[in-house]
Amino acid sequence: MKRIVLMCSVFVFFTVILTGCNLNRLGTDTYYVQITKDGEKLKEKNVNGDTTYQYKLPGFDKDGKEKEMEFTALKNLRKEAFLRIYYSEKKGVKSWEEVKKDELPTKVKEKLKVD
Repeated sequence: MKRIVLMCSVFVFFTVILTGCNLNRLGTDTYYVQITKDGEKLKEKNVNGDTTYQYKLPGFDKDGKEKEMEFTALKNLRKEAFLRIYYSEKKGVKSWEEVKKDELPTKVKEKLKVD
């Protein structure tokens, strides 16, 4: 019996660890943006002393609805790059990742004028 409880505990522990990487994405809506300009270099450095760049760009959900996205990055992002943004109404942008053009939904491609 103890062995079963131990095995279940280990399984739950590893499951929590593996899904923990995506906790920022829980309860968020997905938007897509295209980097069209350099980020604004913030004067204040972050807690680690790194320079931070702020972006304010229009984002579009899979249905083409627009929302202003405001987020930061630790480097100036590559122009013309596409990002998938995880947005929460309460907390704003929680995380983002770069995606390829062919990963964009059709309505988003139309709004961003990408062929």
